[in-house]
Amino acid sequence: MYSAVIPFLDEHVKEFELTGSNTENFEHLINYITVRDYTSRYFDPAVSCLGKPEVGIDGASIIVNDVLVTSEDEVKSIFEDGKKDRGLAREITVSLIFTQSKTSESLDTGDLSLFFNSVDNFINGGTVNASPKSKEIQRIINYIFNHPTQLARNPDCFVFFAYLGKYNHDAVAEEFKNDASIKLESTNKFGSISVNIYDATKIISMCRAIKNSVEKSITMNNCAVLPQIDRIREAFIGTVSCNEYVKLISNDDGILMSHLFEDNVRYFQGYNQVNSQIQSTLRNTDKQQAFSVLNNGVTIVAQEIRRISNTFVLKNFQVVNGCQTSYILYDNRSFLQDDAYIVVKLISTTDKIIVDDIVQTTNRQTPVLTEAFETLREFHKDLENAYASYEPKYRLYYERRSKQYDSSDISKNKIVSFPSQTAAYVAVFLNEPQSTHRYYGELLTANKQRMYQDDDVLEQYCVSSMLVYLVDKYLRTNNISTRYKKYRFHLAMMLRLTIDSSQLPKANSKNMKKLCNTIYEKIKENDFVVKSMRTNIDLLNDIIAKQPAVTTNGNDISRTRNFTQQILERFNGDMNTPAKEILPLEIGNVFECRVTGIGYSRAYVEILDYKESGFIYIGNITGTYIRDIESVLSIGQAIKAKIINPEPIPYKGYELSMLI
Repeated sequence: MYSAVIPFLDEHVKEFELTGSNTENFEHLINYITVRDYTSRYFDPAVSCLGKPEVGIDGASIIVNDVLVTSEDEVKSIFEDGKKDRGLAREITVSLIFTQSKTSESLDTGDLSLFFNSVDNFINGGTVNASPKSKEIQRIINYIFNHPTQLARNPDCFVFFAYLGKYNHDAVAEEFKNDASIKLESTNKFGSISVNIYDATKIISMCRAIKNSVEKSITMNNCAVLPQIDRIREAFIGTVSCNEYVKLISNDDGILMSHLFEDNVRYFQGYNQVNSQIQSTLRNTDKQQAFSVLNNGVTIVAQEIRRISNTFVLKNFQVVNGCQTSYILYDNRSFLQDDAYIVVKLISTTDKIIVDDIVQTTNRQTPVLTEAFETLREFHKDLENAYASYEPKYRLYYERRSKQYDSSDISKNKIVSFPSQTAAYVAVFLNEPQSTHRYYGELLTANKQRMYQDDDVLEQYCVSSMLVYLVDKYLRTNNISTRYKKYRFHLAMMLRLTIDSSQLPKANSKNMKKLCNTIYEKIKENDFVVKSMRTNIDLLNDIIAKQPAVTTNGNDISRTRNFTQQILERFNGDMNTPAKEILPLEIGNVFECRVTGIGYSRAYVEILDYKESGFIYIGNITGTYIRDIESVLSIGQAIKAKIINPEPIPYKGYELSMLI
């Protein structure tokens, strides 16, 4: 093995607590460094590894609207969600990523040829080997290609061959690369196509970039310094060449870095009417020159800004407003002229509260989807602190912000993203592990009255993730993760039931806090966890053996309610959990609401108990005439309001009247 890579691989093995062979660990590393720039969410690289049965391809990843998807059902739910016009029509973006990893220091062109041919075969519906994961990924790809009208553009395809030698642009290898690109282009299925060979030098460079803070520079013309603002170190506004801005948001391979937009509450909405107009402007030579006055520009928040004349070096930055503009500029980069500029606002601060204020106020003009603003709520800030309160030996790390722990030395398996937190809670405390394969936004919507409520006991979220972590750790250290991976959430629920199988207390009760403390103290006992896992796996095997592998409608048994019910019956459990009493959405009923947007004539709110959208006309805010809604309300403000129209209005939600 090329010696210079060994320290980076060893560190990766430690961070992810890997127990496989060097070959398997190297595949895991390559999947991690190649996929991370295509999603802003933390992900487990193991889900991309296809395993030994698949020949020619080591890893396959599908990113749909910033989410690494693993099942056809999950993709279906995203596509179905995109059809629901809630005022934010959503077209869908897709990236396919394929990897092959070789620990050899020499480049075997036979391996290279096999890999490229295997990718071509995989994409075009050819026969894949017996791996269930491979077949599931192929089903996902087929589903995507069979629903082209919902795509913002053709899917992108990125292909990576990695090995541990020094790449000298061998003529035969370059010919294989070009042939592979031509084959992919000839299918007419893809937008951007990139075929890459990563040698040891490139791998080391990628590993270092992940560990080090994101630091890039940009030249800003006609710069103005903004007045001093409390909790903000410094702020600037000026114009930046569109071409240079595209370089800022792209990695060294020219790929858009999705993780820069995590703090922007709207993921790319596709080419809806507004975004199509932006694209039309960029493709018109005369209008493109005036882009800086025709477009609202972007806002960038950085932990640190160093200024050298007109060059600004940005460290750990996020594009908090301007996701749509950024994606469209990137998509149309080949049309950009040197005289096209964009207005950029640069803000330097490390204050999380002011960052949240900036995010909310710069995205306040229209209501946004629930999952977009969810982690900006005070609830999730408190949850992040709750995770930090546990003993260092047992604590996990709640990743409220994109890749916030990338440069730290903590085990990456201990990072809990918002989607994984949602799945853990649904499985462990809502007793619905069969639903965790669904898109997290769908889970959030389906359970909006049963989770992330302001008065919920925070510890239940922490321990639900701890139970999933312990299950994953047991499966990984005993080399049985492949077989039981799809049952991990069932096993987490079973571990909770092993500790206490009685009726769950209410989510906001003292008894729930007491139960969570009991669970936490019990899972600190390693012998108990090991013994319980063995017993529960035996129980799981017994239940599996008594039924077919799939149900009559073709679903895997792990995704059926009946399978979960059989597990619960073994523990004398119940599918139903108690919920807080909530008034129906009827005229006259009063609800706690949070202001999510302010327009000229109305304020947009979220009805917290239902997580439904609503609005209040300016005349129903104070009961008296007001000239400016912002003189009374602000984004994030908690208010009480009553329903005055029982039927929600399309794109706006329920009409309410504010109580003074």
